[in-house]
Amino acid sequence: MEITHPAFAADARTRLDAFLADGPPDRILSDVDADGLSSAALLADALGRPVRLVGRGANAWTDPVAAEVAEEAVIVADLGMRGRTLGRRLCVIDHHVPTGTPEGATVIHGEALDPVPSTSLLAWYALGAPEDRGWLAALGCMGDYGDKGGHLEVAPAKKRWGAGRLRELTSLVNAPRRAASGDASPALALLRAAEDPAHALSGDLPGLAECEAAREEVKAATAAARRAPPRFGSRYGSDVAIVRIDSPCQVHPLTAQSWVGRLRGAIVFCANFGYLPGRVSFSGRAPKDRDIVDLLARHRPVGADPAHYGNGHRQAAGGTLEHEPWNALMNDLGFGPEMRA
Repeated sequence: MEITHPAFAADARTRLDAFLADGPPDRILSDVDADGLSSAALLADALGRPVRLVGRGANAWTDPVAAEVAEEAVIVADLGMRGRTLGRRLCVIDHHVPTGTPEGATVIHGEALDPVPSTSLLAWYALGAPEDRGWLAALGCMGDYGDKGGHLEVAPAKKRWGAGRLRELTSLVNAPRRAASGDASPALALLRAAEDPAHALSGDLPGLAECEAAREEVKAATAAARRAPPRFGSRYGSDVAIVRIDSPCQVHPLTAQSWVGRLRGAIVFCANFGYLPGRVSFSGRAPKDRDIVDLLARHRPVGADPAHYGNGHRQAAGGTLEHEPWNALMNDLGFGPEMRA
């Protein structure tokens, strides 16, 4: 497979090898979307180490997780990057907009590259770009950027393993973390057991049935959420829209994405009041000339936890807020009572 960033890929392998020279990690921490799960499957299978999924309502860079891994060597994949240290030895593999760099960590970070690689691509690079695992690299990349993100690895992967199969598998492994339970472990089990996308979809492996059931649940919740109308505030007018929903499923990113193409030029947020108790979970999407991370930083309310607010990509970011800071954010953006908790 052709590599989009060959010099960076070689450096990534050197960095991971240097980290592993002092011993393997005790655990791999990863996100629970298609990119994070693909990254975890690549790393866990190559290194023979267990995975700790960091899912709903959790953040790797907070005190509870830090305490859990305090005595461990860890690889943190697709979970952002902050200026604190985790564990006794740390490797970060990531592509989100960073908010700091952990002192002493091995860092494989692709946010400055063009096009920005998915974390699955970065992990694949760091492992020496094994040809037979290229489908996992492409799967995570398609999960974050779609088919046409400009990454040279995706087209040959679609040709070799089937574009339809890769799209279907991306949809399936993304579903469990969006369902009401939020448990992505069946999706990880499916990816780790599969030899390739056809094997994953064959019906012979654990996790597939759970992923299919989760997708049906999320499909119904998404259809309901898409009936909610966007609203505009007084400060930015048609440039910033918010859609309010109340769902136990993580459908706010999908809802925001469904509106950003229809409200051309606008940053669109979907605010979900039913996802986490006592909090408002929100996800934003923006056209390529807009920057959600910057917008949220300029309007950061008092009480917003940096670990749970304003992180992500420039065109895809969000977070969670308790009711008081959420209401303050709405006031600052010029939204009325209809958007307050």
